[in-house]
Amino acid sequence: MLDHLIGFDWDVHNVGHVAAHDVMPQEVEEAVRGRHVIIPAAPKAGEKRWKLLGKTASGRYLVVVFTIRRKRFRTVTAYTMNQAERRIYAPQIES
Repeated sequence: MLDHLIGFDWDVHNVGHVAAHDVMPQEVEEAVRGRHVIIPAAPKAGEKRWKLLGKTASGRYLVVVFTIRRKRFRTVTAYTMNQAERRIYAPQIES
C-alpha cells in the first residue's frame, strides 16, 4: 500500500498533533519504515484514513493515523499504543 508513495507530508498542523502526544515526526517515519500493520480507520470529511501500528527504532509502539495526499504519507496524528492494541498487534509486528 505504501510502496508507491514519494515521501512524507509534514507541516505545523500535523507536527503539532503528534507533539501533543509526545511523538516526534522522526518516530512516525521509523514506524512507517519498519514492520507494521495497517488497518482501516474512520474516514473524516470524505477522506479515507488508516491506522498504522508499528514500532520505532527505540522500541516504542505507535499508532499512526494517516491518509495519502498527492502520493505522500500524511500523518493526521500519532500516539503510543495502549495495552489492548499491543496485545493484538505486537505479535504481528514482531514476528
